[in-house]
Amino acid sequence: MKKALLAAALVLLALPLSAQTSQFGILFGGVKRLNDLPNSQGQKGINDFQFGDSVKEVFFGTRLEPDTMFKIKVGQVTLPVVYNNGTVFAKVNGKIDHIDAIVDYRFSEAFGSGGIFGGVGMYRSSAPGVADDTNGGLNAGVNADFPLSRRYGIMVEGTYHWVRTTVRQRFITATAGLRISF
Repeated sequence: MKKALLAAALVLLALPLSAQTSQFGILFGGVKRLNDLPNSQGQKGINDFQFGDSVKEVFFGTRLEPDTMFKIKVGQVTLPVVYNNGTVFAKVNGKIDHIDAIVDYRFSEAFGSGGIFGGVGMYRSSAPGVADDTNGGLNAGVNADFPLSRRYGIMVEGTYHWVRTTVRQRFITATAGLRISF
């Protein structure tokens, strides 16, 4: 109980500092699942990019240094989930929920700023009739921030996700959305 109170007190003390350099954003987009099913290379429809396979993400970021941000990102990706049913690999429409810790390096551009980022996360895949599976994973990508004002901006992001499961799950997301700075 004392540790929880101490942690709450530290968070309350740090809020004014983070309010000067924090960001919040919401992103929407599409996903392209990379083909990992054995003997399915070249089959039609397996690697198609579809906005029907959607991505929804929310992030909170705080500045570590002038050009470096630390972000916590939570998201949900709807796509075909691959699983091993004991004898054969199969895929079924499902979703992958994830939470990521990301370090984002920003650099100034004429249009606003661009960045490269990478991080680690936890990914939980679920689908009807298939047991849920939670594993760690990695992600990396590029982004751009087009400022509308000092406080608001449009963000565009491309991310590669690699999830460590018995059946390798890899996918690329392309998202865009609104960023709010505090």
